[in-house]
Amino acid sequence: MSGFSAKAGSRATGDLARWGPPPILGPAPRFNQDGEPFNPHKHTRPEHMLVDILPSGSLPLMPVQASWIERAVDRYGFDDIGEVIRHLVFAVNAERKEVKKLVFKIKRCLHCHVGARQDQHAKVNLSPVQVYSFQLKWLTSVVDNCPVRDVGKALRIICDYYMSRVNEAEIAKGKVDNSEDVKGGDDVELELFTRRRSHDSRVTVAIARWNTPVGSSSEVENKEPVQILSDEAQGLKGACSPRETAEAIRRCQVGRGSASYAESRGETAEETKKRRELEVMKEDGEEMKRAKELIRKTLGSVMG
Repeated sequence: MSGFSAKAGSRATGDLARWGPPPILGPAPRFNQDGEPFNPHKHTRPEHMLVDILPSGSLPLMPVQASWIERAVDRYGFDDIGEVIRHLVFAVNAERKEVKKLVFKIKRCLHCHVGARQDQHAKVNLSPVQVYSFQLKWLTSVVDNCPVRDVGKALRIICDYYMSRVNEAEIAKGKVDNSEDVKGGDDVELELFTRRRSHDSRVTVAIARWNTPVGSSSEVENKEPVQILSDEAQGLKGACSPRETAEAIRRCQVGRGSASYAESRGETAEETKKRRELEVMKEDGEEMKRAKELIRKTLGSVMG
């Protein structure tokens, strides 16, 4: 999938792998952005590159929308706010034609400025926010064909639409006496942010943290088991349970800088970074250097 990513090996590849890029129209460019002859197996097509959502590189949202987006990053295992925005654009573009009309052609007036003070509806700028070039092109077509002022407004409308679906579900659940079988706001939100992510291990790790008591000193023991193996491997007779696999990785301590080890501990990216900084500091310390030198003198080189 290297031809689909704006940067080889980045999570952007996952975006396109999950949702699929749009049909390729027209021939490939003769040269890439660096002036080299274009190689479809090595270089990124212009329409598949990440670009700033607006010339400023930031996205103005209402405070409640910004909080919702920022919360989704940690709660559902996204890398950053840009990935959340791209996910929402993918989601709304995958809706039925009737739903898209409902999203962009029905005025909701949730943040109406009529009669308001100048600073009453001040917006929050989230940055950096990047979307794929083909997504920006689609959003621009929405602006051209619907009563939408600009791309920023289009994205605020998308946020409002999905936030309203979450709120409606929560209200509806509260009106039902036996509500166990009725989807609530959390259920609708979970379904939204996990679409096309059934094989994204970040989701499993993030959701597992929901059941971890805040401030618990035994975080690993209290959280739900994390499935590290693929569904196919996990389904084999005699396969270790998710908890057994995670505990084995933690005991082994091999590959402490790997994603699998971080997932087995249920760490966030920030927690992994801090842990690795401490480990590297110890590994590069004088005590470790002396130990390594002693081992080298005792055992000799690999050639004896």
